[in-house]
Amino acid sequence: MKLSRILCTFSGDDYSIISQCKDKTIQYRFMLIGGFVTAIFALCFISFYFTFTKLIQNNFIGLLIGLFFSYMITNIYLLLLYTLSKNSFPCKTDKAAKLFSISIRVIFICFIAIVVSKPLETMIYSTDLENEIAIYKQEQISKYRQSTTEYFNEETENLKLIIKKQELLYKNTETSQVEHYTKLLEKKELQKDELIASMKNLVNNSNYYIQSIVILNTKFRTCWLFTFIIVFVFLFPAYLKNFLGEHSSYYETKRIIENRLVKEEYDIFKNQYKELFNSKIISAIQYPSDEKEKNTFIEMVYIHNSMIRNIQFSEPFIDAPFNTIRRIDEREFLKEDDLISDLYNV
Repeated sequence: MKLSRILCTFSGDDYSIISQCKDKTIQYRFMLIGGFVTAIFALCFISFYFTFTKLIQNNFIGLLIGLFFSYMITNIYLLLLYTLSKNSFPCKTDKAAKLFSISIRVIFICFIAIVVSKPLETMIYSTDLENEIAIYKQEQISKYRQSTTEYFNEETENLKLIIKKQELLYKNTETSQVEHYTKLLEKKELQKDELIASMKNLVNNSNYYIQSIVILNTKFRTCWLFTFIIVFVFLFPAYLKNFLGEHSSYYETKRIIENRLVKEEYDIFKNQYKELFNSKIISAIQYPSDEKEKNTFIEMVYIHNSMIRNIQFSEPFIDAPFNTIRRIDEREFLKEDDLISDLYNV
């Protein structure tokens, strides 16, 4: 299979129509669209693979999910791209509704581009983000250490006061109460140190991937330049598709082929409709025994069949089957007075 055919197929349009275009620039345009779609698939795969590898922290699962999401997003993008093609059938369009519809699709394409772009930007700014995340981790550990210390200090202060009171009451005597509260105080201190250590270990082992995207968008405003480049990559095929001339050789060829197919199928439908009413009367009909009545009955059947053979599919539109121009009823209807005068010969 030639590279040109593969790229034209990736553009989302029918290669059999593209190949019939005499204008080679049309084929190059669709090849360029297919090249951009291929690049978009690659960007989606890198972005989603990196994202899910960071979130799940498993390369194999990240690979599978990355392939699935990149394939799904690319197909959604191709569907949006295909809907931007001009209609090759006769139709009546509302400019405001068409503009609104195109705007919704363009906004959705931009949204997909931004979602794909952000993980790629974290890869580009990875060195700077690592330093920012390290500072963020230290801040989180410091906040947790402070809150944990304040919580345990309230309890340990009460225990220390109790121990002092016990020591004042029993200056010369070793009491079990003092020893009990001392052990409890040591247990609280140990518990505090364990909680701080576990939180520190948890924070250090987390990659804070979502937080890195937040930091990226707030502290590194230059990343939006890369976002605009990705949005351009996503929108450029839509531009090439939507601004292809309606009277170009591609649309002329597409209009001829698709209109011919529709008309052929419509003619087949009308013939089937007519044949449905032209079916023969069941041979099992019992004719009257009397010869005269039988001849009369056969004559009625013949008239009935003749009437059925004249049945045609009613077409209320002039340009059937596209049905954009309704047929004008040119019948003239007389008034009630004309009916009365005709009945009574007035």
